[in-house]
Amino acid sequence: MNRRPLSYHRHGSRLAVAAAWLLLAAASAAHAQRPELLDPRVKQTTIVDTICRPGYADDVLPPFDTLQRQKDQLLKQRKVDPATASQYALDHRMPVLLGGSPTSAANLDIRRWDGRAGQRRKERLAVFLKRCVCTGDLSLAAAQTAMSGDWSNQFRNLSSSSCTGD
Repeated sequence: MNRRPLSYHRHGSRLAVAAAWLLLAAASAAHAQRPELLDPRVKQTTIVDTICRPGYADDVLPPFDTLQRQKDQLLKQRKVDPATASQYALDHRMPVLLGGSPTSAANLDIRRWDGRAGQRRKERLAVFLKRCVCTGDLSLAAAQTAMSGDWSNQFRNLSSSSCTGD
């Protein structure tokens, strides 16, 4: 039986979250700044007028038909059975909500909708990180680094209400 006081566990948890963020940042800092994945209009100094502006993603994304053609092309390249195409989403490797390029082919991929590394979960994390950036609790670079790393294992619990994971 563990007899440590509750305060010990709370501080240990905070230290673990901080250590995970530092490890994540160190492991993927170079990957996050791949310019072909990023929209050059989105910088820390422009977030108020770009990603933090309501409707930003809708304004910069190509029309639905274009996105669907891009998805179909990627499915064909990967030899995905057309009967299972609805199980896949067009994925922006660096989400547009976090300054990813809306049009660069290098930023496009396909991803299954479901699972720990699925598109539903990734989109939820992107919205969470965008909120943290827009409230000033996290820098844009830190959010991009988090998203470009091993996000599916680093962010196992997305139900936290604070940007620090507390």
